Amino acid sequence: MYAFEPDKIFTGAFILATRRRSTLSDERGIACCVSSWRRISDNVMPPRVKAGANYHQSRLVSVQARVDGYDNAIILNDQDKVSEGPGACLMIVRDGRPITPPVTAGILESITRTSLAELMATELRLPLLEREIDRTELYLADETFFCGSAYEVLPITSVDRYPLGEGTIGPVSRQVRKLYHDVVRGSAPKYKHWLTPVS
Repeated sequence: MYAFEPDKIFTGAFILATRRRSTLSDERGIACCVSSWRRISDNVMPPRVKAGANYHQSRLVSVQARVDGYDNAIILNDQDKVSEGPGACLMIVRDGRPITPPVTAGILESITRTSLAELMATELRLPLLEREIDRTELYLADETFFCGSAYEVLPITSVDRYPLGEGTIGPVSRQVRKLYHDVVRGSAPKYKHWLTPVS
């Protein structure tokens, strides 16, 4: 039997972690929609920080996408420009050039995004262009992918049921994914200083 004691404040928290499998070897890619939920704006709560409350919106976006028959979703900001995915940054490729929304588009300032920008410029000679992206530009993109700690590099093969490029994982996405895999799995000696050994 437990009694309610109003003078005592509960100060505990539970954090549950589930193992997430790597998608770096998947060949299917994912189908996304543009969510009806808008990205929180900077004058509501800072979207550029990793805060637990910010992830509630990602949950709403993900649930809607799955109920509507998609694997995931892309979120627009309050200016109707592309922001990011739920818990992941987004990059598109047009005419061989990788493009990503600016940090002022309501995105999380991601370590993975910053790392990929450096890797693409240095190793693939593909400098990342940071600029606003319209919703309709998603449909015209040759390739699109999410990136982040959990998502790693996850190619998107269709948006709102419009196939991107050939509707398969594109060549730039494939190169970026392979490069990222090699770096984070310790197969690229040049970037060993990015890694922290764990036992």
